[in-house]
Amino acid sequence: MWRTKQRNRKTPSRDHGEEWVGDERSRSLSRIHVLRCWHVIHRLSAVGLWVILAVMSGCTVREPPPPPPPPPQAIVLEGPPIRQGVFTQEQAEVAARLLLEAEELLFEGRVDEALDRAVQVEENYSESPGSSLALWVSAQALRALEDWIEAEEAAEAYAARISAESAAYGRAYLLRAEVRRAGNLAGGIEAVFEIPVEAEETELLGAESLATLWASGLATAELRDLIVEAPRHPRVLPVFVTELAVRRYLTGNASEASMLASEALAMSPGPGIVDRATNVIEGRVVEQLEVAAVIGGILPVAGSPAVSRLAQEISEGIEVALAVDGGEFSRPIRFVPIEDATNPADVASAVQILEGDRVAGVIGPLQEGLLVAAARSRSAQLPMLSPTARILPEGAQGVFSLNGVDPGAGAALAALVLTRGIREVVALHASSAEMEEELRWFREAYARGGGTIERAVTYPPGATGFRLQMGEILSLNPRGLVLLLPPEDVELVAPQIAFYGVDEIPELTVFGNQSWTSDGVLQSVQARSTEGVFAITSWVGEGEFGPGWNTFVQAYEEHFQRSLRLPTSALGYDAARVLLRAARQGGGTPDGTLQALKRIQGFPGATGFLSVVDGRISRSFVAVRIENRRLVLLAP
Repeated sequence: MWRTKQRNRKTPSRDHGEEWVGDERSRSLSRIHVLRCWHVIHRLSAVGLWVILAVMSGCTVREPPPPPPPPPQAIVLEGPPIRQGVFTQEQAEVAARLLLEAEELLFEGRVDEALDRAVQVEENYSESPGSSLALWVSAQALRALEDWIEAEEAAEAYAARISAESAAYGRAYLLRAEVRRAGNLAGGIEAVFEIPVEAEETELLGAESLATLWASGLATAELRDLIVEAPRHPRVLPVFVTELAVRRYLTGNASEASMLASEALAMSPGPGIVDRATNVIEGRVVEQLEVAAVIGGILPVAGSPAVSRLAQEISEGIEVALAVDGGEFSRPIRFVPIEDATNPADVASAVQILEGDRVAGVIGPLQEGLLVAAARSRSAQLPMLSPTARILPEGAQGVFSLNGVDPGAGAALAALVLTRGIREVVALHASSAEMEEELRWFREAYARGGGTIERAVTYPPGATGFRLQMGEILSLNPRGLVLLLPPEDVELVAPQIAFYGVDEIPELTVFGNQSWTSDGVLQSVQARSTEGVFAITSWVGEGEFGPGWNTFVQAYEEHFQRSLRLPTSALGYDAARVLLRAARQGGGTPDGTLQALKRIQGFPGATGFLSVVDGRISRSFVAVRIENRRLVLLAP
């Protein structure tokens, strides 16, 4: 039997007394009213007889008295009893009176009193016709009292006593679904799939209404599982399929969304679901939902294989963030990705399209050259946040990167060298724009503390031999050696220090940038080549890269139902979450989002604590020493 994931929830209780009882109550009310009217007529008839006798007491001609009124008819509720057995007319009338009172008390919100009347019928008059209505009253009252277990038992008992031929059959199952959902979302969803397909249209529309409400409370991964495993109910299943279609449309997957909407329409949905699915196919979701904000993306999925793979990983991280953080908004978020912008001209056109869609901000582009083109194409300061670009456009305002050279890293490394009492160092770095900028931030911070770089030794990107560089370092005989390397070069350079005897320089201390502290480097480089190196890192704690890492991995694997293979998706996840927070705080406008971005401080991302400092995204860094492939935190 299919099961959705259990997730307990409490929801505000709602009374549906008039709706649930339907024909049974109407007939019960009619008979009770007849009884009351008969007693009133009887009393008036008696009074009228005495008046007539008094007036005509002096007359000699006496009219015969009127015939006595007929005895009252037996008042018996229609509907099955709680249990079969013998009952008297008096018991049937008492049960009818108690149930009438119970329903009226329930309608007035006097739940405890209503429950008391229902229990009296269950315990003392269970054989009376229609007494099963007491179970319905008990289910509603217990639900209002948040006694979910007993409420569900009462609803189950009521549904079990209604025959398939009864007009109340569908209503009984609808009641059971609503009561079960009040204490348990998964239980309610299972129950709504059990509402008979042959139920009256009113009940089927009610089932669709419940399913629509509950579908919005499911995570996307749960929604996918349910669609695969649930019964093929022609009225209920389309609700969940359409919900997934809307979500895929809002996250930029229009083709998949259209396919899902067509699948829903191929079943037998009600008019509301038909309209919703049609809106997905015709691209009118945004107008119907009144989205809170629109986020754009320039992600070259259609580019070269390497770039396409990177874009796909970033897109997956964005999708997880939208699934996780989109719930912070009272209205849905729409994501508009442009995946075929692979050159500056295409990027310029993409920016114009996104500005026309009134996006609050843009995630991407991924490459430095395309980021420059995008920044120049803006008609205003549309916020742009690249997950991967290492170098930001010079002088461009409102352009950020999660992977850019971090001035905070240079400042932290300079402080570490100064605390070791070293005021003069030699630096080795790749002659790339990225490493030259990293050296610049280190140099400025080191100089402010009184330090001097004696010489900066460089090597060309992609080099595999370092004899000349190591020989130059040996000739300088430094006390401090700062190695500013990209992660892929640490494995090449680290062993050269011992191979050429640099580590034998008296009183030499080796310092490394953050590349030395990544888990991949620590595991791939020989322990003796990193042992004793002082370095800085943006994260030491539970989770590989940041405080939100474990949460991200769990959300990713639940959403896609597969293991996370590469950490790159975390950059897309953090980029989307930061931009979503800024869009929410900034009211969904570009200007408001940009101002909110500038106020980001200590954001707990999957890749570290993120802050915006002087127009750049920066992480907080700490000093460590590498010992046996582990990072040992140094005292401040």
